[in-house]
Amino acid sequence: MKKSKLAMILMLIAALVLSACSGNSEKSSGDSKKEKKEILLWSGTTGPDGDLIKKDIDRYNATNPDYKVKIVAMEGGVLGNKLASVTRSGKGVPDIALIASEAVSTYHSQGMLEPWDEFIDGTEVKAENYLEEAWNVGTVDGSQFGVPATMGSWLMYYNKDLVDKYVPGAADDNIITYEEVEKAGEAAKADGIYAYGFTWPMQNFNNLYLQMGGKFSDGEKPTIDNEIAVKTVEQFKKMHDLGYMNKKGEDMNKLFNNGKVIFLPEGTWMLSQMNKITDFEWAQTFTPQWDTARVIQGSGADQFAMFKSKERSDEKIKSIVKFLEWLQGNQTEWIKSGANPTSLGMLDNEEYTNMPQSFLLKTDEARKAVTIITDPGSSYVFGEIDASLWDMIQGKADIKEQLKKIQQTVNDKMGQ
Repeated sequence: MKKSKLAMILMLIAALVLSACSGNSEKSSGDSKKEKKEILLWSGTTGPDGDLIKKDIDRYNATNPDYKVKIVAMEGGVLGNKLASVTRSGKGVPDIALIASEAVSTYHSQGMLEPWDEFIDGTEVKAENYLEEAWNVGTVDGSQFGVPATMGSWLMYYNKDLVDKYVPGAADDNIITYEEVEKAGEAAKADGIYAYGFTWPMQNFNNLYLQMGGKFSDGEKPTIDNEIAVKTVEQFKKMHDLGYMNKKGEDMNKLFNNGKVIFLPEGTWMLSQMNKITDFEWAQTFTPQWDTARVIQGSGADQFAMFKSKERSDEKIKSIVKFLEWLQGNQTEWIKSGANPTSLGMLDNEEYTNMPQSFLLKTDEARKAVTIITDPGSSYVFGEIDASLWDMIQGKADIKEQLKKIQQTVNDKMGQ
């Protein structure tokens, strides 16, 4: 009797194990008959910009696709933490996520991403349909781990009336040089007008540093303790000391709106604020350039990425690709935030080509100028520059000594 009961118990356990294994196998294969007919997209874009993204997604869902897209927006820091958490646990992983360009190589190095290659082969999601620099961001070790979404850039707004008054003709070629900025500064400072509005330290530094030939990696590790970095900071300090640019703490956006600033380097994301200006005519162009023969325009291109999950079926992934194909010519709401599309198909969209930021995609020169930094450790460099650039500009910290300190801090963080 005892043997009979034991045998029955063992048979029951075996059946439960087989049932569990069967369930896991079914889940791992991503049985499309049981999965929800929905593509879950996580995004770190909130507020009005996030609402614009949702409008385009609503337009896509109105086409009645097999899998509709549901977007869940959260703050960028929260997004990063949640992606790491769910990917480790394997539960609740979104079908796709919008991540920053510099995050692709980091997530890939941690083994968190699935490649797109198998699923985009033979589709319109291919390199030639996108801005080359933006597509290359998602390419790691010969495979595609990111598909570009939109591009944010640190460009420049300028007051056309003040340009005509203080440096007439400077904007005729759509390129403003630092030499022209200084010329404007000398002509305008007696009138209480700044030539250069200095706002986000890291963005200003990044663009000029790249234009001067700077790099954020020596091939093995981050580099910032170098002569080009010194020269970059000295240029901003020079403009500051001569009174051509603002002092720390002044509201440059407000001063620009009030006609007190000629050139304002700022983000494409400021477009909605600029559109409220009615007292003068403004325009957009590249950030100020060091060398007109080597135009460089710092940018970032968010990427659609798939984080590793056993719950995502091949059928769903194919539907995700269809969504990405549709987006190539249908980002008219999304880009009203000031962003540029990365899909060249949007150049056929007249509504987009009439937007001021579209100059970055319209010509070969502009497309080649777009530069996106993804060097490992560059985010650490940016953070340290942000924190101490004003001290160097104001003379509160010795430039060479501070850059050495930044280099050591970055080295320490990379070694953690």
